[in-house]
Amino acid sequence: MAVDGPKQSTKIPRYDAAVEKGLNFLRTEVQKKKPEHGYLILAAYAMVKCGVPKDDHFVQEAVAEAVQRSQGGQYRPISAYDHIYGSGVDSMLLSAVDSDGYRSNLQSIADYVQSVQRNDGSWSDGPSSAGDISMSQYGILALWACQRAGCTISPAILDRGADYLMKKGNQDGGWSYRPGTTNGAEGGGSSHNMTMAGGGALGICRLLLHGLRNPPTQNKKDEELVFGALQKVDPLADADKQKYGPAFKDYSPQFSASSMDARVDRALNWNLTNFAPVGKGGHNLYYFYCLERAAAVGDLGNVNGQDWFIVYGDGLLSLQGPEGGWETYQGTIPGTSFALLYYMRSTDQDIKKMYGLGLQLADRGNPFGEKKKKDPTELDRLIEDISKMDIPDIDESSGEVADEIVRSVLAVDDPETLVGQEDKLTSLMKHPNADVRRAAVWALGRTADFKLVPQMLDAIRDNNVGVNVEGIMALRFIARKPQGFGETLEPLAPLGTTKQIEDATPEERMNLATPWRDKALRDWSNWYFGVRPFEDRGGIEELQLAVPQRGGTADAGNAPKK
Repeated sequence: MAVDGPKQSTKIPRYDAAVEKGLNFLRTEVQKKKPEHGYLILAAYAMVKCGVPKDDHFVQEAVAEAVQRSQGGQYRPISAYDHIYGSGVDSMLLSAVDSDGYRSNLQSIADYVQSVQRNDGSWSDGPSSAGDISMSQYGILALWACQRAGCTISPAILDRGADYLMKKGNQDGGWSYRPGTTNGAEGGGSSHNMTMAGGGALGICRLLLHGLRNPPTQNKKDEELVFGALQKVDPLADADKQKYGPAFKDYSPQFSASSMDARVDRALNWNLTNFAPVGKGGHNLYYFYCLERAAAVGDLGNVNGQDWFIVYGDGLLSLQGPEGGWETYQGTIPGTSFALLYYMRSTDQDIKKMYGLGLQLADRGNPFGEKKKKDPTELDRLIEDISKMDIPDIDESSGEVADEIVRSVLAVDDPETLVGQEDKLTSLMKHPNADVRRAAVWALGRTADFKLVPQMLDAIRDNNVGVNVEGIMALRFIARKPQGFGETLEPLAPLGTTKQIEDATPEERMNLATPWRDKALRDWSNWYFGVRPFEDRGGIEELQLAVPQRGGTADAGNAPKK
């Protein structure tokens, strides 16, 4: 099947094969069934995201249908019930095909969607029905597509949409189909589909009202990182604020970026706590479509130590039929379209294009396939040398060893190499010298491996504040919580200058460090016990974590300096 320019690829062979088979199946199904209710538009949109030419016969047929509904300055919905679903797919297709050429059509859609928002900030299938999360998601998707095309959008509409999502969720962090009612498969309880739909929609509101969640200019390169120095997040330069900042620079949203991020994180945590790598129920493919969006806007990283895209992608692969399609409640055309949009990371494409960052469909490699054996790195050789030494032999030079660990980690050009050294690095956390322990925790944190959370919790229990701080910073990185739970990274700062901290008595240092350490351990332990895999729950670690530290006095060595 011909594509525009280089063929879009997932960079994972088994997924590329599934996409190719799915595209061929989708084309056959569209030709055979001549779908209604916007399914042709959805199918064409999925094709375009896969790289099918915009002048393809089926794409152009779908575009003509969307244009017919939106020309003349007035949008005419596909049906009374599907009016928001239809506006969502119509706008996404037109924006993807030619945002400049169809701007007037997109403005008609934007005007309609804004005009039918309910007083509580939601969208629904009719004036007599309660607002629902699914319709609200599509209303926000429509406005985002129109905004990307340069249409006039009211930020107050998005702010009201965010208000609805912020206030109408369930206590467990999820969302139900129609909040405040028992409608839906879960009878008012949280569901996978609605939780990911709500999280993705709220993440889009955050994106437009506050800007990109983690602008690339805030990430220092490895060679710029200094071990032992707390890195301040530099404010964005004026040019970056313009590029990565809010779409409405003069508007003041009612919710802060951090509060919206926290709500999206709660949704993602609900999804991890109720881990389901294979979509459930009749609307099983809709789940993956919503999940990809929530993961993209929420910057989801690893799930149980593995890339979320792989974990759920393999679950989705298990649902593909022998002919190449995916079946869902509405049939194989929407089901296959949803699957293709997941694999092509549709939302991620839009974000990268929006900010000029380049697509994230980079060469991931096959994490489950065989890899070419690489030559030993500096870290390999260093750990091998340390493993051959007796602890007494390196006590006196432990500071140099710690510095060498850090230099070796920074020299590693493939982060996956660090993952292979976890066991050896973990063993260094038992070293009697705090410099070595701290360097080992720092190095382990660079792997961003969820499986290492227990070791990072153990680092918080260490009686050295510097080791504690490195453990907390690693947890913030792994959990994607830049501010953690509000804990300071300078617990001994009230004692004064660096000299005053060094001259303080052990009791004075302990009086500050112990409650800080205990609270940090409690907060991060509660977070971990809430999101870790079900099969890992229960065991000796709960009893171990009840003990706040290893013992001894509060060592202020390597404490943050004022």
